[in-house]
Amino acid sequence: MKHGLFRRIFILYALVIVLALVFVEIFITSAVRNSYLETLRGSLAAQISLIARNISFTPSNLDSLCRGLKKETGARVTIIDMDGRVIGDSDTDSSLMDNHLHRAEIEQAVLFGTGFAIRHSGTMNYDFLYLAKKISHGRGEGFIRLSVPLGEVDSAVNILRMKIILSVVGVFLVTWMFSIWQTNHLRRLLIQITDFSKSLSRGEIDKRLFLKDSGEFNEIADNLTSMSVKLQGTIGESEEERNRLNVILRSVPDALLIIDAKGLITLSSSSAREFFGDVPMTGLPFMEVVRNHEFANIMDEVRRDLSPVMTEFRIDNPTEKYLSVRVSPLFYHGHELSGFVAIFHDITQNEKLEQVRKDFVANVSHELKTPITAIRGFADTLLDGALDDRENAARFIQTIKSNSERINSLVDDLMTISKIELGVIRVDKSLIDCGDVFENIMEMFRGRASAKGLTLEVIQSPELLQISADRNRLLQILTNLVDNAIKFTEKGGVTFGIDQEEGKPYLFVEDTGIGVPAKFISRLGERFFRVDPGRSRTMGGTGLGLAIVKHLVKAHGWNLKIESIPGKGSRVKIII
Repeated sequence: MKHGLFRRIFILYALVIVLALVFVEIFITSAVRNSYLETLRGSLAAQISLIARNISFTPSNLDSLCRGLKKETGARVTIIDMDGRVIGDSDTDSSLMDNHLHRAEIEQAVLFGTGFAIRHSGTMNYDFLYLAKKISHGRGEGFIRLSVPLGEVDSAVNILRMKIILSVVGVFLVTWMFSIWQTNHLRRLLIQITDFSKSLSRGEIDKRLFLKDSGEFNEIADNLTSMSVKLQGTIGESEEERNRLNVILRSVPDALLIIDAKGLITLSSSSAREFFGDVPMTGLPFMEVVRNHEFANIMDEVRRDLSPVMTEFRIDNPTEKYLSVRVSPLFYHGHELSGFVAIFHDITQNEKLEQVRKDFVANVSHELKTPITAIRGFADTLLDGALDDRENAARFIQTIKSNSERINSLVDDLMTISKIELGVIRVDKSLIDCGDVFENIMEMFRGRASAKGLTLEVIQSPELLQISADRNRLLQILTNLVDNAIKFTEKGGVTFGIDQEEGKPYLFVEDTGIGVPAKFISRLGERFFRVDPGRSRTMGGTGLGLAIVKHLVKAHGWNLKIESIPGKGSRVKIII
């Protein structure tokens, strides 16, 4: 332990020191060098500005002038014309020098007025700083370039670097001595802590740990001592937290199944019983609970691809439902598949709404196509010569008229429903006399009821002479309901009125007609829905009467309830 701990501490200190050395080398020496170069550049730029006052860019050789300037500035001086030709240099015969137009500092000076470059000299074995400036005045245009060696800068930086390295080495040696002492001290403390932790693992929780000159380790000793006391409480809290998590998982609104890698259900939410039946699920294969081959297929896909998969499917047991499911893989140990999480969402209502929408489009098309086809057929017949046959022509025109009226009635009903939904038709409630409304309905349908041999009766509770409603809309509601009741009643009669149940008033229309099967009651009120489409069309209905009633009842803030027994009749209640 001693050597291992010492080695780790020593390596840590050494790593910190080396990183500090690298930081100093990269940042500090670089910063010093860059600062010196910036100062030097500023100085050279100022010297160029002074030299430029007395320079004339003439084709003559300016080498002697440049040599004189070098004595004053201490820098190499080069004068270049706008074409890049050197016309003067303090160190070399300018006539022997190459064209300088494509030198980095000259190209920068052409673009920005001032150029800067550092190049290494193989002969001198150190870098040179070049600063060029574009000059333009009355005596011509050209460039003045000054260059100075950077050997002194590099020497200064190297000296600084050596001082830093020596300082670091000194700190390293001191650190090494300190780490030996610190390691021995830590080793003794760790041996005591290890012995105490072993006793705790054996269940000896009555012992206490005392450390001498341990500094921060005193807190560790106190914590280890109190740990045995708090251990039982912590275990209890963990158990309670796990139980709480299980309760949450079992109470989520969507059905949740956790399935192990073998396909057995290990955990299920309480909502899962509403989806798949009230049976124990834990320990069962998932196929015995979710009896659907599509779900089995996506389980295989998740097992193969190890990525989440979503799909939608229908189940018939215990009740018909449309479900959306997302299956995700579970990983407890790295990338090894440990199980699956399946979350089911009930989309039955959405599917029903989508089916209603499709039925509505199909029904509108069908309802319009039949009269339009008849109108077109009879119109073509008339145009083909039937106009001269007065007896048949009148019958054809009457048929066209009746079909056009059917289309108009259909459009009017659709417009009424749309206006109610959009709020164009408003419900203005006020206290109205129920008896007056019922008398209007009786006058409207008494003749039709008598013609079919049906009785038409009004029942009104004496306590309910007035209600708060929109009179015209109430008339429209009762007209549609009584009209439907008479249409589908062949014997017996129709009764309507107002009554109350458990103190709650309700309007009702009751008949002794053919009734409606229970499976269709939930769909009554859908646009164009008919229990018997052929019979409804024969009677001249558009299939929108109950839809209008449903929307007007909702606009009043009332509730609609329909009860029916096939072969015995139906009862429509509007709970006010």
